[in-house]
Amino acid sequence: MYFIKRFIIQSIFIFFRIFKIKNNKIVITSYYGKGYGDNSKYICEEIFKRNLNVQIVWLVNNLNEKFPDDVKKVKYKSILSLYELATAKIWIDNSRKQEYILKRKGQYYIQTWHSSLRLKKIEKDAINELPIEYIRNAKSDSKKIDLLTVGCKYSEEIFDRAFWYSGTKLCCGTPRCDLFFNKKIMNKLKKEILKKYELKDKKIILYAPTFKKSQNYEKNLLDLQKLISILGNKYVIFVKLHPVAISSVESIKNVYDYTNYPDIQELIAICDILITDYSSCCFDAMIAKKPCILYTPDLNQYLKNERSLYFDLSELPFDKIMTLDNLVKKIKNFNYEEYISKIKKFQLKIGSYEKGVASKTIVDKIEKIM
Repeated sequence: MYFIKRFIIQSIFIFFRIFKIKNNKIVITSYYGKGYGDNSKYICEEIFKRNLNVQIVWLVNNLNEKFPDDVKKVKYKSILSLYELATAKIWIDNSRKQEYILKRKGQYYIQTWHSSLRLKKIEKDAINELPIEYIRNAKSDSKKIDLLTVGCKYSEEIFDRAFWYSGTKLCCGTPRCDLFFNKKIMNKLKKEILKKYELKDKKIILYAPTFKKSQNYEKNLLDLQKLISILGNKYVIFVKLHPVAISSVESIKNVYDYTNYPDIQELIAICDILITDYSSCCFDAMIAKKPCILYTPDLNQYLKNERSLYFDLSELPFDKIMTLDNLVKKIKNFNYEEYISKIKKFQLKIGSYEKGVASKTIVDKIEKIM
């Protein structure tokens, strides 16, 4: 069945080659059809700033999602999406494209990946933990890439070893992390959120755990009701769970469900502290200089049943907490000066390329290509 599907889709691609490539068209895919967020959002905003004569097409699952007026929404995996891909000069993606997606001579594919650095092992480093179809798509996708953006030296070494890619890399940082170098916008976002929810003088905790195959215990890993009741009315919790694992959060006073919010960078920008477990968003919080705590009571279970890690958690600049009581103590007594000292040392260790200019650097490259 798979091979029949691949033959049909590739035949459609071949048919669409009767149409010329449009030199000013960019087609964007993010997280297999997710909305306006991640790296491509910030690349788009840089394009808008420059008023470039560019047609931006975004392949998205939900056509009702809100996008800027200058972005054309097309249904992900539709026949129209195949036409857009076949006739665009540039593709931008942060995840893998399917094996049946055919690239034409004269097209240019920029792969931004979806983290500056990651905790969970990826690609060839996790080959025994990934589905066979994913591996097949990953190998095929890497052959199509013309430019791979890189957030730090440590990531560059991972890509060299595990990404099935030996082409050109752009060591410019991560577009979605450019936001963290603009304090004016970060402060504006926070004021808007505090006003919207009437949260004046409240401290915002962002809880953003990673996706787990064992979805049943992901939902109840952190007792949000107990946590907020202990912390008191001074705090509110914004929850962003993985949308594949769970679609909503139980209704609890002072707990807000942001699972479907498309841009976690904005949530990191407005929060006072991030709680996660094995998600790469901990490294985004580090770049933003936001306090971050790893709540990992299931560490042994995760390592056994889910995914191996690049780092021992003790190597990271984040406190590893195993109980709810200790989590509350750490939130209330977080040592920010000590934390900043730790993240500075860690950024030197990984060789961070983050300077807040990744989007500008990539759009400079796009202008030359087009």
